[in-house]
Amino acid sequence: ITTNFQNICDAGALATLHDRPWTAIRMAKTARKQGMKEVALLSLNKLTDCAMDVSDAFAKLREQILIYRDSDNQNELRGGLNLVNTTNLSFFDAAQKSELFRLKGTFLNSLRGRRKANQAYCQSVQICPTFSKAWLSWGALCSTLAEIEIKTNSFSEAQKSSSAGKKPAQYLAQAMGCYLQAIQCGSREWDRINLPKCLWMLSWDGNNPGLLCQTLEARGADLPAFVWLPWVPQLLTSLGRIEARAVKSILKGLVMQYPQAIYYSLRAFYLERRDAERAHRGKPSSAHAQPTTAVMHAEELMSILRKSHPLLWSSLETVLEELIVRFRPSLEEELLTTMKALLQRATAQLDYFQSSHRGVVGTKAESTAVLSSFSKTLSRVSDKFFQSTTVSSADGGILNDNRAKKAKEFIRRYKNPFEKDFLHIVPKPNEVDSDGTSQPCLALSLIIERLNKWKQLLEAQISFILSSLPMQQVSPILSSISNEIPDLWSGACDTKQMSRSNELSPSPSSSSSAAAALAAFTVASSAVASAAFSEGVGGHFGGGTAALEIPGQYPPYISSHQDSKPAPELHVKLVRFDSNVKVVRRNDGQQLVRRVGMVGSDGIVRVFLLQFAIPYMSRTDERTAQLHYILDKLLRKGVLACRRNLNVQPNPVIPIAQRLRMTADDPSTYSLDDIFRLDRHVRGLDADEPINYHKDEMRKIGRKFNKKTTNSVPPGTNTDIGDEQATKLEVYNKICETMVAPDILRKQVQAALIGPEAFFVFRKALSNQLAANSLLCYAFSVTDRSPSKFAMNIRCARIAATDFRFAYNSAGLLETNAIPFRMTRNIETMLGSMVLNGGSFIPAMSSVAEAVSKWSEEVNPALHIILRDDIIHWYASKSAPKSDIKNQELERQLNDRILKNVSMVQSRIKECAPSNESNDSKMTFVDAKLRQLLQQASSSNVLCMASPSFQAWL
Repeated sequence: ITTNFQNICDAGALATLHDRPWTAIRMAKTARKQGMKEVALLSLNKLTDCAMDVSDAFAKLREQILIYRDSDNQNELRGGLNLVNTTNLSFFDAAQKSELFRLKGTFLNSLRGRRKANQAYCQSVQICPTFSKAWLSWGALCSTLAEIEIKTNSFSEAQKSSSAGKKPAQYLAQAMGCYLQAIQCGSREWDRINLPKCLWMLSWDGNNPGLLCQTLEARGADLPAFVWLPWVPQLLTSLGRIEARAVKSILKGLVMQYPQAIYYSLRAFYLERRDAERAHRGKPSSAHAQPTTAVMHAEELMSILRKSHPLLWSSLETVLEELIVRFRPSLEEELLTTMKALLQRATAQLDYFQSSHRGVVGTKAESTAVLSSFSKTLSRVSDKFFQSTTVSSADGGILNDNRAKKAKEFIRRYKNPFEKDFLHIVPKPNEVDSDGTSQPCLALSLIIERLNKWKQLLEAQISFILSSLPMQQVSPILSSISNEIPDLWSGACDTKQMSRSNELSPSPSSSSSAAAALAAFTVASSAVASAAFSEGVGGHFGGGTAALEIPGQYPPYISSHQDSKPAPELHVKLVRFDSNVKVVRRNDGQQLVRRVGMVGSDGIVRVFLLQFAIPYMSRTDERTAQLHYILDKLLRKGVLACRRNLNVQPNPVIPIAQRLRMTADDPSTYSLDDIFRLDRHVRGLDADEPINYHKDEMRKIGRKFNKKTTNSVPPGTNTDIGDEQATKLEVYNKICETMVAPDILRKQVQAALIGPEAFFVFRKALSNQLAANSLLCYAFSVTDRSPSKFAMNIRCARIAATDFRFAYNSAGLLETNAIPFRMTRNIETMLGSMVLNGGSFIPAMSSVAEAVSKWSEEVNPALHIILRDDIIHWYASKSAPKSDIKNQELERQLNDRILKNVSMVQSRIKECAPSNESNDSKMTFVDAKLRQLLQQASSSNVLCMASPSFQAWL
């Protein structure tokens, strides 16, 4: 090569044609990342007699320096620092010099020379202000200095706003500025991992906006708007805090550039906070409310969206109003859901009273409190469904008049029987029967009996609802929507400004009438061109923001290795709605939901479930999507995870209103409960037979132990608990042997796949997906994993994280559950013993834990804000709506619990990561903790003690 090119190229250009330097440097880099320093140095030493250009020489030097940097030996760190100091910088460009000064600061920081490290980072960014790595390293140093200052002085909440807390605030403000500048300069996906840290830093400003809020306001709006898309829920909740002004400018940029990415969340947040403010105004204490609230900020943002995108706003409002009004469940369905929830609660309370640990229901006060709670709940249910305001709540119109007529008929038919059955029960809590059962148990038994009667009555009424309804009948407006596929190009949806050069100017004319006509034509043409430009209805200036997109195409609901600027012109547009609306059962058959299909511009029908739930559930689903988005990003960084091709995908959950959400669904996704009910239906058996048998046996056991504890043995002894566990294990084994087969899931999957090869690939993919899901369930205490909430896709083995909610105890801390994750008999049989014990399940689970624990410092802020918002909404869901000031006070009170929960999550993940260090001599394997968790999750002795709703036999 050199002989053929030496006549036409100079020596410098000729050096770039050598592939030997690149190969050796690449090999050294790979060896260094695998921890083989000797191999890396040996590879670099082979380049001593090789000609290379400046870029290759710098790459070789950098690898040599990084080998010293990754060491814990002080002498090696000093050797790396000397190598940097003795390097001649005259041959390198600005970015290369900046990298060398950054490495110098890294060595100085490791050697605890933080002041000199600060100067080195300062020199690095001065040499090349657009070098993002230098800004990141400088920000990490400032953040470390702030943490040291905070730990040294132990600041309280009151001291944060005082003069004593200014120094940590200054360090944090400098760190925030560095992080934001790094994101603005660089294009790497990993740079944006520090955005949650910037949002978490704002809490240090205390009760009033300070230096951190000013830094975010000055620099946050200058960033590309798309980098904030994964954190829209946190930005919206920040509107009720001291950083509202800074966050509002960021949200304005999102509203202008990506209106369909923020519209749904913004609208639901506005309606939710508006209702909370209205409820708070009725209280006498609301006279001193904050003048500017989250509702005002959200209303202003909604107004900006409406003015900047009027056609888009009109189309979205039309669709959402139809979805809210037309697809609302009937009053019978709502009452049936309430009856089933009350029935489940009453049954659990009855089992609690009859358990061996309680014996006879003790105090009169406890008995009265239980029945008083049920009495108040039933009274509220009666007021909700049978008050006259139910009829008059409609706003008018043909549709609302129709619903008002149905409400009148509903009240006329069910009000008197309901009040007769539930509002005239007079319990006697101090009476005890001869068999040891207290009167509250009799009253609860009566309530359960009547709840069962109403359940059967309403189910018979709802059974007449068809499983498929024509869209024309349900919503004529949605059925009439038919959009043409827009012809868009790159940048067609970008926000631009009309310039004077684009405006038409009238040419001079001798005729006054011609001049007037030309002027009118100019004004009309400019108006049409401006509207076409801003709204994308065609025209000379383009634009495509008015075309409706199918929801769920923006982060955090979508995650891939190309996590870059979204391209709305490439997103799937809504062409029309599917002609049929399916009615399906969810949550163990307790809830009827409507399934709506949206036909996209790519010809694919995307299906969504319209589910009515409390606002806390919708907000939890948003945070679950963020958690999976972060985890998928970490898995792409982990070496072991990449080798196993591990990935997780968030499930889009679109908030429509306060109590309505739209969840992405797939017809190929089936829950374990769906598969079990289908098997029982084919065999002609009752699907509720196992759980009913279990409940009956538990009541018998409870009565037997009540007599035993009343006559001889005190409750709560070891003998008593052991006998109860042995009896429950016997019931569990009988259900497993006679009622539920262990291979139901495997047979259904084999029937859906073609051949053993497809089944082998499916099982391997399922083990990887289940490993990541199981680790998250254990780390975040997701205890409610009933069969209806364990769903997977039959085509691609993807686990759907439906109703993925963290469980808290009464103290607000994450619970410690005896069953870390769901690994029951059918799942074990599906995966097989080879996959579980010696296959890919445990290695995949450890790879996920290793990827998260390796970047624990970067992930900590994201966990902070996710767990912070979750616990605040969890507390808020259990009480009346609070004002913004009350929410801020609640957040300050829960700060210690948030820190404990984050520490608990990190410790659980760290102990699952592979490690050779162990304090227990018996645990010699690197994955001993994971094997212990797997044994605990699949043990019959543990599963038999689970609640009946868990259905451990399945």
